[in-house]
Amino acid sequence: MSIQQLQDTLRAHADAIEDTGVVGRGAAVRRRAARIRVRRALVVAAVVAIVLPAAGLAALGVNPFDRTAPVVTPPGPTSDLFVEAFAGRTLIDAEVATGRSEMVFTAEASRNTEWRAVCEGVGSRYTLHVAMDDGEPGELPCDVPLLSGRWIAYQFGPEHPVKGEHTLRLWLTSTSGREKAPPVDGQIGAAVYRLPAPAATVAGHQVQALEMDGGSEFRLVRREESMPGARVLSSTYSSRTRPVEVGWYTSGSGTQEVQVYVDGRPETGLTLGNGGPGLVLTPGEAHTVSLRIVGDVPPDALLGLVWREEVR
Repeated sequence: MSIQQLQDTLRAHADAIEDTGVVGRGAAVRRRAARIRVRRALVVAAVVAIVLPAAGLAALGVNPFDRTAPVVTPPGPTSDLFVEAFAGRTLIDAEVATGRSEMVFTAEASRNTEWRAVCEGVGSRYTLHVAMDDGEPGELPCDVPLLSGRWIAYQFGPEHPVKGEHTLRLWLTSTSGREKAPPVDGQIGAAVYRLPAPAATVAGHQVQALEMDGGSEFRLVRREESMPGARVLSSTYSSRTRPVEVGWYTSGSGTQEVQVYVDGRPETGLTLGNGGPGLVLTPGEAHTVSLRIVGDVPPDALLGLVWREEVR
């Protein structure tokens, strides 16, 4: 499904909520939607590496379609697309291209690294596509801030070989079509960051102590993992004063769909073996998140949930 089709679907869903006439419930849904960002794990060619506790390459990403997000107004171009450090990460190398529809970023950095890409100055009428080492690409609208919580990133864990060159390929297309579209003043950029040691391994994925979302840091406070071969994992968490972030992680030998439910409502889905930070939820109430494998459950399947609280 293209970005335009998904945007149309989400608008239609929002209209259906408003037309129900149930004013109280509709208002509550809109308030909740305004505070939640949805993320989606990306599938890559080396996805099999992330089913092991010592993950080699993990692809993390987001669903870029905030249901309440306004149309993005293009800002002026800047040479500072990447910060020097955030959430324990430190910048190793970066490259920025202006007025080009595509670029290739190559660096000799592998173990304990995170690779990110952004575009700026072109507005949401453009879509950024990103592929690591010729794997399956991910995409998101342009002019999404690097630390907004809506991003694409690729991680190489501590067991990956120290030496090795990797390549991140970026290209722009118009959001309404698929043709490459070079903007005159827009910029695209790629960077590689050094990761700190992982804080934990959850369902085969190495999890960082800190993540960034909306310009705020979130610190790991709880992690849960299912028994091997379990179909469902459910967890409830409440924070009185601070927003909480929940992430979901899965592993197993199959390719089954894993459905994600938040407070009893279907939220998103991912393929077994994928995972990453998921949602930022409102404080002051208990939230229940459930993962459910659809179809046959592999005996080695693992489901995991990670909760973080905003750092003040």
